[in-house]
Amino acid sequence: MFWADELARHVPPGQPQVVNDSKTPSGSIPISSLRGPIIHDAITRALRAAGVTATFLYGSDDVDPMDSQSMKTDAAIAPHMGKPLYAIPAPEAGGTDFADLYTNRFLSSFPELGLHPDQLYRMRDLYRDGKLDASIDLALRNADVAREVLARVAKVNKDAGYFPLHVICENCGRIGTTRVTSYDGREVTYECRKDLVSWAEGCGHSGKTSPFGGRAKLPWNFEWCAQWDVFGVTIEGCGKDLATAGGSRDRSDELFRAIWKKEPPIRVTYEFVTVAGKKMSTSHAEAWRHLGAAAHEIVELLTGEIVRFLMLRTRPSSTIEFDPSGDRIPKLFDEYDRAQDAYLNDPASDLGRIYAMSQLSTKVQTGFRVPFGLLANWLQMPHLDPKAQAEQLVGRKLTDWETNELARRIAVARVWLERWAPEQARFSVATALPEAAHELNERQRELLRRLMPFVGDSLGAEELQAKIYELSRELGIESNAVAFAAVYLAFIGKPHGPHAGRLLASQNREFVRRRLEEAARA
Repeated sequence: MFWADELARHVPPGQPQVVNDSKTPSGSIPISSLRGPIIHDAITRALRAAGVTATFLYGSDDVDPMDSQSMKTDAAIAPHMGKPLYAIPAPEAGGTDFADLYTNRFLSSFPELGLHPDQLYRMRDLYRDGKLDASIDLALRNADVAREVLARVAKVNKDAGYFPLHVICENCGRIGTTRVTSYDGREVTYECRKDLVSWAEGCGHSGKTSPFGGRAKLPWNFEWCAQWDVFGVTIEGCGKDLATAGGSRDRSDELFRAIWKKEPPIRVTYEFVTVAGKKMSTSHAEAWRHLGAAAHEIVELLTGEIVRFLMLRTRPSSTIEFDPSGDRIPKLFDEYDRAQDAYLNDPASDLGRIYAMSQLSTKVQTGFRVPFGLLANWLQMPHLDPKAQAEQLVGRKLTDWETNELARRIAVARVWLERWAPEQARFSVATALPEAAHELNERQRELLRRLMPFVGDSLGAEELQAKIYELSRELGIESNAVAFAAVYLAFIGKPHGPHAGRLLASQNREFVRRRLEEAARA
């Protein structure tokens, strides 16, 4: 059974569910960050399929301070280290501020991924509208309970003067450098310390202010609890890094029980997405732009269904390895096509459900798709019309939907060939006899001689392919690979290549006969 269906079967019967996810927009958001919203969307769909009322929320944690060490050397960002992300100017067009820019960029990919949260929220609005005031007051009044929980669960020992809140400094605007020292039920006193953190320097100001209405922010573990409380969240997953023993999720769970007196949401822990074997995070995304590792770039490159399939084909507890180079993208498309076959055979099977969950809506589409590797070969034979070849392959006209799918795959295949295809997957027909053709042995040359007469008649691609097999047997060539290498070496100068029959059939017949004759004499 698909893992999300398993979860849906075990929620309390008749109880509406609220599924929540959020992300800190601290820079270009990598493909790894798509796993969270896609998982939460799949959970929501599985709940609804099981007859459970479900609401899907997605938020931007845009009040978090700029604390990325990698940003300290950025001249435009350095003066703003420690300020809320929403208070930092946008480095380029696309948003009113830093957080708005990267939130917008990430959310822009959601429709193409079939992600349609019932509610989008930004933490700045929750704070400014006073929706978290009650949680702020509750956390401050229970500072002693918070200290006990942090010491017990995480072995983090806070001093007796610790209060779980960060005020926005009225002098310098930083939030990551302030420490609250007292609370009288209406106002807090605070200090903006120069040496509180390593990634930002406070201004030294001290003062007294109300902590409500957007003037302060709860530390993450407490803010997480406040989100659960204000929205009534019942299910929320998190990455493996937050789910370690005594880690962020354990702390938040116990704080929610001890201070809010409520049970935390059901936890779904998911593993990392690695790119070329390395864990991706927002702070790493810029360094991987040449791989297209930023989420919005990957969605532009691949189809939304393929990105969803990439994230859902493995259980959340398994690491996902993504690397667009080599043959990874063709293999991913091949696996997706096998999932469609599984769906057609048994929609309720695990792989069939993964295929269904990979669609952009609950309406599942199926149809003929050209295998990715074959399509990439066709695109490198300019005389071939991919649609005509596809219709010949399937034996009928393509439907409008299949034509659209073909166009989408063509776009992906062109980019893959340009950027990431391995050398053995790239080829072009040489205008002159390749030097490698001189390496042909006598049996290979004889095969090319005997093949010449068949090029001029009515034999099509498949018949030419069969004829090469037949001549290989007649001549006692040691393997079919050696036989086909004769064709490849004569036309593209490599021992490996595309479907040989299609390669020959796609070229001018007179040119093919001349090239076969040249190679046979080489």
